[in-house]
Amino acid sequence: MRAWLLRLLAVRPDRTLLRLLAAMACLASATAWLHWGVARLEPLPGGPLVRPLSEPPSVESFGLRERPGRGRVVIGDGALVLESDGASGIVALDVHLAPRSELAGLRVVATLASEAILPAGDWRSGAHLRLVGRDREGRALYGSSLHLTRLVGSRAPFVTRRDVQLPPGSVAGTLVIELVRASGRLEVRDLTLLPLRDRPLFLFARSTLIAAWIVVGGWTLVRLLRTLRSPWLAAALGLGALVVIVLLVLPGATEQGLLALVAGLLGVGGVDPGRLGDAAHVLVFAGLALVASAAVREVSPWVVLLTLALAAPIAEYVQLLAEGRDVDPFDALRNLWGVAIGGALGLVLRRLSPLRARSAQGRTA
Repeated sequence: MRAWLLRLLAVRPDRTLLRLLAAMACLASATAWLHWGVARLEPLPGGPLVRPLSEPPSVESFGLRERPGRGRVVIGDGALVLESDGASGIVALDVHLAPRSELAGLRVVATLASEAILPAGDWRSGAHLRLVGRDREGRALYGSSLHLTRLVGSRAPFVTRRDVQLPPGSVAGTLVIELVRASGRLEVRDLTLLPLRDRPLFLFARSTLIAAWIVVGGWTLVRLLRTLRSPWLAAALGLGALVVIVLLVLPGATEQGLLALVAGLLGVGGVDPGRLGDAAHVLVFAGLALVASAAVREVSPWVVLLTLALAAPIAEYVQLLAEGRDVDPFDALRNLWGVAIGGALGLVLRRLSPLRARSAQGRTA
């Protein structure tokens, strides 16, 4: 049984590919550790410590802008109080930090307390502190990691301290303190804002990892291309791999803009770019697996498909090195679905090619 199975799969282990896959797994672990386990931000040298609730507003340091809804905003004695009698509308105060030449994030320290905050029922309602980055023209740059805290019910005074990374291109920031479709009372004291920058050691480590991914990924690609039957197929696979690499390392904002452009060219502008991106994960990896499994010559196609199946989820970790990107387990599953679909089609094509050749020879005879 074992001999029959080995003949069926024709598996001949490629030690170089195994070593490259092990290296990719190590790089994925190092990238995850850099993203989640290493402090990225540090105080900006000479950056002023801003206390907007205890100092008079000025254009040079910060600005306060009230956006009262169905409620009250009271500032005084180093404290800010937001009150609302009904769970509708928005009561908010925007604290604007003036533009700076270098600004990667902000350290937000404050003492918070809440009293009988009753939200409307959805997770967007309640008492919120969130940070919004702004570019040189003052336009808001929104990001998913900028939500600091959400309060409901009653809580005794407690101190919160968060180092928040701003989106790429931010030179200024706005701290939004708000009651969203919620009744109750929110009190903020001792609010302090400190500008932050990227640590030089973090930037060096990220650049080193990017270079390592390029070397290992390029070596793996070259190893796979050498197993193909013709230079044209090798060029097709190489071009497909290049598309995958570009899609993986694009910043989040650029990726969304590219997906919107592709949707417009395809005449499906009303389609959610996220759904288009999900389809792209499947189609791109299916194309790679189809070409690789159908055209491989020196090793078993199962070896190539196993390599792609292991590399597809590991490659997701490359996105941690791009701004505004993160690892999505569902994207890894979509990559695997693409490898499975493309690999199945490629194996079918390999079966059909000898049958067609024999049929042609029979007709000639």
